[in-house]
Amino acid sequence: MRRAVVSVLSAGLLSAVLGVHAQNATPLTYDVSTVKPAAPNNGSMMLNYGNAELKAENITLAWILQSAFHARKDQISATPDWAREQHFDISAKLVATDAATTDKLSQEQQRALLLALLVERFGLKYHVETKDMATYDLLPSKKGLKLTPAAYPGDKTKQVNSTCSGCSMWDTAAVSGHDKSVPVFADMLANTLERTVNDRTGYTGTIDFKLKWAPDLGTKSASDEDASLPPLSQALEEQLGLHLQPSRGPVKVYVVDHLDKPSDN
Repeated sequence: MRRAVVSVLSAGLLSAVLGVHAQNATPLTYDVSTVKPAAPNNGSMMLNYGNAELKAENITLAWILQSAFHARKDQISATPDWAREQHFDISAKLVATDAATTDKLSQEQQRALLLALLVERFGLKYHVETKDMATYDLLPSKKGLKLTPAAYPGDKTKQVNSTCSGCSMWDTAAVSGHDKSVPVFADMLANTLERTVNDRTGYTGTIDFKLKWAPDLGTKSASDEDASLPPLSQALEEQLGLHLQPSRGPVKVYVVDHLDKPSDN
């Protein structure tokens, strides 16, 4: 097992990640934030963090950690029970930063802001390890690939059946995308399988795809249409000419060393 350097967001690291100019000694962090327990009867869940604002409704800290680390549930360990079970409403804003700066924040910079909030309000401390874990290799099926090359690669104005370039849709038993690479598709599979999926197809272009399979009855009620669908492994073979082969390999894991229960404000 290899262990990386302890990784807690310091002012210096935030400045580097967020591209703050040298003359600005203060790292970019949310100026105002509130945390409170979610209403017990709230059935909806929402997490939205844009350039200048974070809104979380009925969210667990475990879910926020996944977003901040840009990692799957299986890549985060030692999360306290309360962080997986208790739900919170959280809001945060950047109010002391000009619009030109916030409009240019990348996804990595927005995740750095989210991590900084977790450090400030929840006392997050963590380190990163590389562990040998069960994985999958994504291979061509015995009958060969059935991948569809992207109809309009790189062209934002001519996406097939889509309103955005390179967009995707995902639910418990279906996924579709346009102008995606196969490694990106493999990552999407990894989210539902909760296991790393490594692209071993050798396919280098981008693809348009639609994949649908029988849902897990533990998470979704079966309709007449669902009952006729094959399981995921069979759907991959039949619809895309792909095969999942169990394997093992190195996986990055985020280990939570400390997390405080928040106080209301």
